[in-house]
Amino acid sequence: MANDKLMALTKERIDNNDKLQSFVESAKAITIPLFPETVQFTDTSLKYGAAIVSVDLTLDNYGNNRDVYKNESGGYCLHLTKLNEIAQQAGLQIIDSRVLERRVDERGRVTYIEHQVKWKMRSVDGSIKEGTATGKYDYFRDYDTYKKDGKPNEKQINSRRKHAEALAESNALTRAYNKAIAKLPSGFTLEELKKPFLIPYVIEDKDELLKDLPKEDQLQLKKELARKRLGIADQIYTSQKKAEPENATYEVINDHHPETQSSSTAVPSMSKEEENKILANEFRNANQAERTEKILTLIQRKGWKHPGGVQVTAAMIEKAELTTQIERIEMLLNMPDPVEEVTL
Repeated sequence: MANDKLMALTKERIDNNDKLQSFVESAKAITIPLFPETVQFTDTSLKYGAAIVSVDLTLDNYGNNRDVYKNESGGYCLHLTKLNEIAQQAGLQIIDSRVLERRVDERGRVTYIEHQVKWKMRSVDGSIKEGTATGKYDYFRDYDTYKKDGKPNEKQINSRRKHAEALAESNALTRAYNKAIAKLPSGFTLEELKKPFLIPYVIEDKDELLKDLPKEDQLQLKKELARKRLGIADQIYTSQKKAEPENATYEVINDHHPETQSSSTAVPSMSKEEENKILANEFRNANQAERTEKILTLIQRKGWKHPGGVQVTAAMIEKAELTTQIERIEMLLNMPDPVEEVTL
């Protein structure tokens, strides 16, 4: 019953603040919502979806596991791997990661590292939120901090020194995630972590964007949008494409800067298999909930049966590696279907 309620939350599509507030309030009973309180829903084609990330609470004798660790105050913090998972579901991208400063002693051993990461994330109003965060490793601070029986804990200090670069980057990433996902707390109780996180992500509703166009134009534009997002084509062709000569140039609208225009020569047409490969690979950048929904929809539409005779479930799909999921989408798209597949 609880799983059904969680799955229902992931199917919601939120396009105004009244829905947002009602959704978050109802979700609090069974999740930790990371949604903002209010946002600007200025683009009718953009909506909020919700993804679920759960935390393993099987702890060792020290109160730790791969998802969480016990902090000095007795609460619990998320390991970077779990923060990475939350950030990925939210659509956050790390676009640059580099060392800003590195100091060593006279023997070449690291004493200080400052690491910087740059991130970006799409907002539901259509804007791109960007930011930077820095993290540090300081050997001398470690020497003053990590004690055992009143003396510096040499073993722990030297162990951290071996991983100085990773520690500095980890600190930078953690700060970036906390900046980008403002509702993400830094610490929790075990009771709180019994609830999964409910993470907002932005969905582009192409049907809303293109619904006033003729069906044939909708299909053509969806294909070109997929190619453009994958970097395969630099333009979205107009509906007059077929009437133009083969070497004609076409007006281009840049997605990020609508005011700029340029011209380009049309790319050769692709086979249906090539187009399906492009469409399938577009789901590499989607969140898990969208990939799962796509595969289940295609299975039903194509009438595909598992060779082992078992029923394919969302849990089975989500256990598979990303590459396997993409290959399954491509395989299903290539199966014969009297209704041409247009959903992205």
